[in-house]
Amino acid sequence: MKVILEPYNPEWPLKFRKVQEQLSSILKDVPIISIEHVGSTSVPSMKAKPVLDIDIIIPASSLEAARSALSDAGYTDCGEMNIPGRVAFRQPGYGKLDAAHGIGAPGELRRNTYVVVEGCLALRNHLDVRRVLLEDRELREEYARVKSNMEDMDFEHIGQYVAGKTEILCKILRKAGWSDEELEPVIEANR
Repeated sequence: MKVILEPYNPEWPLKFRKVQEQLSSILKDVPIISIEHVGSTSVPSMKAKPVLDIDIIIPASSLEAARSALSDAGYTDCGEMNIPGRVAFRQPGYGKLDAAHGIGAPGELRRNTYVVVEGCLALRNHLDVRRVLLEDRELREEYARVKSNMEDMDFEHIGQYVAGKTEILCKILRKAGWSDEELEPVIEANR
């Protein structure tokens, strides 16, 4: 498989807001903290896979209620996928083995929807990467170059693409103040 990157599209935040409204409705009876647009599509000017990354931030006490509400709405619960505190979901119409990349139905962006427990490492990772990329033009450009250099590669699975970004992601997280000890689980998860 090849990873397809597109230039930043100002429609991405609009599409996020539409999905955010849908998720808010689905989770209306579940205590949540916020629904955040994360990942490269949340950073203006960033070239990205046309996939929305969405974090539904919850207190730990809301985890089961959030999982149940999303499952009832047609989302596929993929579990933690070896990332503690983060439960991944496929959007309605897609199953566990349908990784969120490639083209969706016409007019539809694929998305990674995560229920993340407040304070967990996965959430810190997503929010810190977004913050640093928004603040630091040089790191944003370096990250874009790393991703662009992998665009023509043929991968057996998306994990190889993720592994190829690990070094620059660690550089970004170090800029956010992460210690080597805090980075260890990120490096391990990206192998």
